[in-house]
Amino acid sequence: MNVREILPKRRLLPTRNPSGKNWADHKTDLQIDFHFHCGYCGSYDGFRHTYYEVDHFVPKSFFEKNNNITYCQYNNLVYSCKFCNNKKLAQWPSNDETIQNLNNEGYVDPCDTDFDNHIYRTQKGSIRWNTDLGKWMVEKGFKFDERDFAIKLLWEINQVRLILEIMADELLTHNEDSNEYNLIYLEMGKIAPKYFLLDKVLMAYYNNI
Repeated sequence: MNVREILPKRRLLPTRNPSGKNWADHKTDLQIDFHFHCGYCGSYDGFRHTYYEVDHFVPKSFFEKNNNITYCQYNNLVYSCKFCNNKKLAQWPSNDETIQNLNNEGYVDPCDTDFDNHIYRTQKGSIRWNTDLGKWMVEKGFKFDERDFAIKLLWEINQVRLILEIMADELLTHNEDSNEYNLIYLEMGKIAPKYFLLDKVLMAYYNNI
């Protein structure tokens, strides 16, 4: 499976036009363009486990040297969970803002279809690699291997959320006194406890790290 279920795509014309160091003003547009998921690890932002931030794909420390990229340049911004952003930080192995990766070290823009050629998600939700560059991103760039428990947990609870969301949408298409409504309602009742228990595990885990 792909790490992100839907490939993010940055809009060509953001709704806001911030200047200076106000890149966070783009957060709402990025949240929508990245489908409310971290561009790197694919975790959903609707849980209470962390903050979601605006990351500079090419780190500030590199583009500040020659001003070829501005702080608010939309095509260099990524909607990212705090953990991916903190692991990535200013790492940029090529030391050249125009080169994303070199000698199988570095990154791939998460809006590029090539991103999914290098890393993938297992059936249990872990993030693994297909290529040497993917291995670097997993083990060095984002440390997905060290974060495996959390990444799998976030993926699992989101799968349950998606099922419940689909069922809830279907429920609304039926009258409350219909057999179809009652059947769907009963099935949702079977799944809801799993979501509640996973959420408790999620909160307990993040409250202790």
